Amino acid sequence: MNYKQIIVTNWMLFIKSKRNIFILAISFLSTVVMLHLIAKFITKIEYRPGFAFDDPVLSLFQPINLSWVIFFFLYVSVLFSFIILLQYPEKLILAFFSYAFLLLLRTTCMYLLPLDPPKDIILLKDPIIEYFGTERTLTRDLFFSGHTSLVVLLFLLVKSKPARLFLSLSVFVVALGVLLQKAHYTIDVLVAFFAAYCSYSWTKFVLQKFKIIDNADY
Repeated sequence: MNYKQIIVTNWMLFIKSKRNIFILAISFLSTVVMLHLIAKFITKIEYRPGFAFDDPVLSLFQPINLSWVIFFFLYVSVLFSFIILLQYPEKLILAFFSYAFLLLLRTTCMYLLPLDPPKDIILLKDPIIEYFGTERTLTRDLFFSGHTSLVVLLFLLVKSKPARLFLSLSVFVVALGVLLQKAHYTIDVLVAFFAAYCSYSWTKFVLQKFKIIDNADY
């Protein structure tokens, strides 16, 4: 079957169950709510004093502005992954719940570990937000890296081998990019990998245990 046929077939089967539709709606809503809450939270912590430390990795080089490269790979990865996951409604449920849990983990970590930005930081500016508005660029939403954890989560969610090749490149570019720009400490990036894996694996375990999704790795 081609892409369109797979989408039609899988979604027609999926929407036969009102329970499926309800759970998908809840998963999407949970992500929207968490995005709203974390947006408010990181705005508030911008005025909270934190602490900085000497990162031996960051001390090895001068920062480079890679904002456009980072956000290019980030946005293309999100769009690319969504197109693939759209074929499988159950995978969308897993994706939404996993990302909501990841945002919850990140909010908790930022609350427990207030950090000041690294020395010589080059602000990580979203080109789209910069173009359409004048939102203040935040500097204290550090532990752990949200950009890195998101692309790692996408890599875990998407099982297609060709897609994973691109997503693995995105993980490398984004993780290395935020370090070269000194937008994050090394620990922020390393923990992002672990947080993404935990969010994915724990969410998948719970959803499978309650038979919300099956055990297939599509």
